[in-house]
Amino acid sequence: VWIVLKKELKDAFRDRRALFMNFILPILTTPLIFLVIIYASKSAFEVKPEKTKICIIGEQYAKQLVDIIKSSQFDIVQSSNPKKDLQDGKIKAVIEIPQNFSDHLLKEKQVNIKILVDESDSKSSNVGSILNEIISNFAKNITKQRLLAKNINPEINEPIVVIKENVAPPRKMALFLLAILVPMFVVLNASLGGMNAAIDVTAGEKERGTLEPLLTTAASRISLVTGKYISVSIMAIISGVTSLIGLGLTFWLLPLVLGKDATKELGDIAALALPASVYIAMFIVVVLTAIIFSAVEVAIASYARSFKEAQTYLTPITFLVLIPVYFTMYKTPNDLADSYFIIPLINSLAIFKELIYGIINIQHLLLFIVSSTVYLVASIIFASKMFENEKVLFRS
Repeated sequence: VWIVLKKELKDAFRDRRALFMNFILPILTTPLIFLVIIYASKSAFEVKPEKTKICIIGEQYAKQLVDIIKSSQFDIVQSSNPKKDLQDGKIKAVIEIPQNFSDHLLKEKQVNIKILVDESDSKSSNVGSILNEIISNFAKNITKQRLLAKNINPEINEPIVVIKENVAPPRKMALFLLAILVPMFVVLNASLGGMNAAIDVTAGEKERGTLEPLLTTAASRISLVTGKYISVSIMAIISGVTSLIGLGLTFWLLPLVLGKDATKELGDIAALALPASVYIAMFIVVVLTAIIFSAVEVAIASYARSFKEAQTYLTPITFLVLIPVYFTMYKTPNDLADSYFIIPLINSLAIFKELIYGIINIQHLLLFIVSSTVYLVASIIFASKMFENEKVLFRS
């Protein structure tokens, strides 16, 4: 086993592609993905009134309201075909003010103002929300003036005022964001990080014609598959650990790149200090996740006749792994039932969430370890059976 393991690790560390995929890529891609997501979301949703063009039809009928909109620094432009320009993205909203606007207000009648937006354009939708708030505030001010003119307290119009207050401290908000992101990146890399290595030590050997000579040596089949399996597991564990390092680098870089004011919560994340016991438990989760999936990947890749065929067989695993990731993404530790700590992969994601919050639930840890051990034994037996069966190993 040791001889096979040394041979496979030597080959793996000689492979620059494998080194890049397992060491460099998890560290680089995580900060890059975060920066791209933040910049993309800012450019898609952020609205700067002074640079945003809108059109007002009938602005002469509501000069006071138009003055308020102008004071918000929106760029009000003229258009011969406002609806077409809105659809083409040349303007972001159209306000239609009826001719009887002032007359209806003087007579204390209700009047309708139409705001046209393109809901398929996120900026247009946001502009519509901003303009709706401006007009609503203008309407509330008119109501207040009318009530005061009749010697009525304006508060009678608002018998209930809802005040929403966030009681979560900055640390808890930071932990919430961390619990969404860390399990996703770390568990994905731990479960999929050994995939290329699994293909190379099985289907790759077949394609190169080196597997048959290896099987003629005195080493037993179980020794060969164990050595190969451990090498794949080590590469997967490295991938999981480096992704954890990449996340730490992300939360350190984001406040520097985007500014402390723009990333206050991310700055809090960078300052979070988790106990050493939590990091040890996280490492155990990464190890168990990596070795379970490594065995499954070795078993499936053993069935393939070529590198390309193995990639085809293992590709569905990538999509299967994403399902539990998105299923548990927004769940907090309070939402996690005991069953979550038994289901494959979901148990890794669930235990990660608890650990990030600093929760070490012995019952949940035991459920996770016992269930993972069962899956581990089953996956190793599966891999061994596949490797020992020559009808499977050398399909014609």
